[in-house]
Amino acid sequence: MSADLILATLAAGGPPAVKLANVIQKLVIEAGKLGELDIAIRVVTTGQLLTEEEADDLPAEKRAAVKDHLVRIKRFPVRWLARLDDAINGGLLWSYPDEEIVRIMLMGPR
Repeated sequence: MSADLILATLAAGGPPAVKLANVIQKLVIEAGKLGELDIAIRVVTTGQLLTEEEADDLPAEKRAAVKDHLVRIKRFPVRWLARLDDAINGGLLWSYPDEEIVRIMLMGPR
């Protein structure tokens, strides 16, 4: 799973972890400016995360029960986990400046 390598890299510490953390931070900041972060619905009482579609599809009685506990949040797109995983595996994360990696990731696959 993509997240496993990312978490292992961060947990290992040292320069690779710092580089990866900086890339993730810059990616979120730039993506936020461009409106590229995913929107999710968080159920405050349970901590459950739903897509907007899942929240819209809740049965009426369940939606009524949690209506006052739904909060829209922005989150890191899952598709970027695979891109970061590829960058780590290919050694590309260590070969380019942070800003260039962020630019490439925001462009998406070609």
